[in-house]
Order: sequence, then C-alpha cells, then structure tokens
Amino acid sequence: MATILITGASRGIGLELACQYAEAGETVIATCREPDSANALKHLAQSHENVEIEALDVVDSLAILSLASLLAKRGTQLDLLINNAGVLVHEAPGEWTAEGFSATLETNAVAPAIVMQAFSKVMAEGGKMISISSGLGSFGLNIDFGGPTGTYAASKAALNMAICQLAPLFKAKGLVIAAFNPGWVKTDMGGQEAALTVEESVSSLRKSFESLSLAQSGLFFDLDGSPLPW
Repeated sequence: MATILITGASRGIGLELACQYAEAGETVIATCREPDSANALKHLAQSHENVEIEALDVVDSLAILSLASLLAKRGTQLDLLINNAGVLVHEAPGEWTAEGFSATLETNAVAPAIVMQAFSKVMAEGGKMISISSGLGSFGLNIDFGGPTGTYAASKAALNMAICQLAPLFKAKGLVIAAFNPGWVKTDMGGQEAALTVEESVSSLRKSFESLSLAQSGLFFDLDGSPLPW
C-alpha cells in the first residue's frame, strides 16, 4: 500500500486523484486550503478510512514546513507526492496586473518548488514527486501565445524550469521528479468545452506515474507518458 500526498485536493483533478487512489486502497493524505468547506473531500474521507485530510495553503511556507515536520515526527514516508494546487487568472497581454501575475507565479511555480524541497525529507526510497504542469507552459508546443492565459503559461514554464533545476539533486537521492500535462480537462479551470473528463485524465496520469523511472527524472510528459518539448 502506497502513501500519497496530494495538494489542492478539494476539487477537479486533485479531488479525482484522491478518489481514484482511495478506491485503489492506497493511503491518501489530501490537502487543501479550507477543509471545513471541502464537502466532496470530506465525504470521501468519511467513506474511506484510508483518506486523511490536512489543511495546507501552498503559498504559506510555514504551513508547508509544519506539515512536513508533522509527517516526519509520526514516521510517515511518502511514496508519491503530487503538486496539483494551482490558479488561473485570465488577463490579456497588455492588461496584466502585478497582483494577478505575482499570485499566479507564487501558487503555480514557487509553491510547488518549496513543497518539493520540504517534503523530500519524508519521501520513501524510490519515491516520486510529480507536478501537474500544462502544455501551455511549453515553448515547443506554442499553444495560445498572446492569449488570456499568458501569466498561467509563464508560471507553468517557470515550474518546468524549477523541476529541471531540482532534478539532479533529488535524482542523486534516488527520488524521481517530473512534470506532467494533464490535458485539457473539464474542470472549473478547464471549462466544460474541454476534451477530457477528469476521470479520463486522472486514469491516464496514474498509469504514467506508475511506470515513471529514475532515468526519466527531470522530464516533462503528456498524460499518457509520452515526452513533451519544453
């Protein structure tokens, strides 16, 4: 039985990851900013003894360190860490605000990097740290340049670079670190015109996470496990 920590687990991809891993019998530590109002997540925990809910605001460095310390004190080791929490602020180029851009970078790029640093100390040998990125963050795919998701794209490109920078350190410790594009998914963020249901995306991602090897650490993948250009 694997122990899995998921950030941003109150809705969308994060909630579905928690659901599917819980149904598979894994131990799930599901985190979100406001557990008291996360009704779907609370229902999951009530129906599955293997689901634990922890409060975590990923832009709060002290909260990150506190939760990592709690896990360490009780001897919990993570087999899989999934950085899923993220935000999307729609601002067209030329109309960007410092507040919106900064908040996007902090949540989507800075926070996952700090989470990985903190929780690397409680990862099991051979553990995997996955960050949910986006095809929008790839220069090679050239998606929607000039569109209203520009700051989101920039934040995901920054996340991808952070993973490249951290990969050698963690690989030397036997930990796998990688970025994944979940596809265009029918969530609050992706909208109902998206191509994939959340169940389809997560099912494919789980298979790809399972087959990920140490040799692939530091790379960027599509949800089916195929490599993507940076």
